[in-house]
Amino acid sequence: MDISAPKSHPLIGQKCGIAVKAPDLRIIGGREAKRGSWPWQVAILNKHREPFCGGTLLTKSWILTAAHCVRRKLLIRIGEHDLMSDEGTEQESRVIDSFIHPDYDADTVNNDIALLKVKHPFFLNNFVQPACLPSSTDELEIDTRAIILGWGKRKDTAFFGTDHLHQAEVPIVSPEDCRENYEDYHISDNMMCAGFKQGRVDSCAGDSGGPLLYQKNGKWTIYGITSFGEGCGQKGKYGIYAKVAKFVRWIKKTIG
Repeated sequence: MDISAPKSHPLIGQKCGIAVKAPDLRIIGGREAKRGSWPWQVAILNKHREPFCGGTLLTKSWILTAAHCVRRKLLIRIGEHDLMSDEGTEQESRVIDSFIHPDYDADTVNNDIALLKVKHPFFLNNFVQPACLPSSTDELEIDTRAIILGWGKRKDTAFFGTDHLHQAEVPIVSPEDCRENYEDYHISDNMMCAGFKQGRVDSCAGDSGGPLLYQKNGKWTIYGITSFGEGCGQKGKYGIYAKVAKFVRWIKKTIG
């Protein structure tokens, strides 16, 4: 394998990272996504059927999300766009098993990654498709523009999230710049930062667990998992994401 040109990796030979409805590429400062353009995005619902986190479909039965999103009783909904409307494309399945990374630290939020397995595999169609995984050596270069998704708050002062799935484009930030702006936090090598120095465009509460994506060789690949930040879109405070490449071996071993 030529590690100088890492490729996006599907699981178990499946196709991945292809949206039948191409996203409009012209979250805070973001815009409403085109319905069906992010078919791997899932909404994670609590026992009261309230959406509170996001996630990414990797196979028909497995979802990648943040460790801090894991609860005892969870429901996964995919093919979703408007949370308040039954659009006929949604599928739901109950989580029967969850795997939090063994090195997850709730205090430092290091290794904030988890896998969820659903009881009934999802049916793949135009609105339900898996995203690709990067290789374990594949990391995005500084200033690369990536996409973040979610139904989270549009601004820090909002009480509720947005009903419609939103997307935003954010640049990857160097670890040095990120650490300089987060002196009270330990930004580990298993984390990555993205956002604008002036703020405004960012992930926010309710976006947690959702993906940071980049189109690699024509396939949408998940490079980050929305983890935490200080406020939402605050000046000099970037979004922090679990760096997926660091966990690819664990993901594949867990899924089997």
